[in-house]
Amino acid sequence: MAVRKSVKPARVVRLHEAHGSSRRGWEAAVAAAVRNARTEIPAPVAVEVARQWAEVQGGRPSLFHVTVRIAYEQALVPPAKKRA
Repeated sequence: MAVRKSVKPARVVRLHEAHGSSRRGWEAAVAAAVRNARTEIPAPVAVEVARQWAEVQGGRPSLFHVTVRIAYEQALVPPAKKRA
């Protein structure tokens, strides 16, 4: 009896750049960036922090900002065949 293997469609990983900010800290700013990006991309698989900066008031950071690259998977669809 032959065993049939299921074939999964090919997938690629794409990157999406997003920005976020928070008064609570860096992690909250990253979470805000991911939350904002969810309206444009499917489920993220990884996050790379590209840039961090903060606004300072009274000698202390008051608003944390981040720029992140969010990786997500997308099905690889072959181009449509041209009809003659």
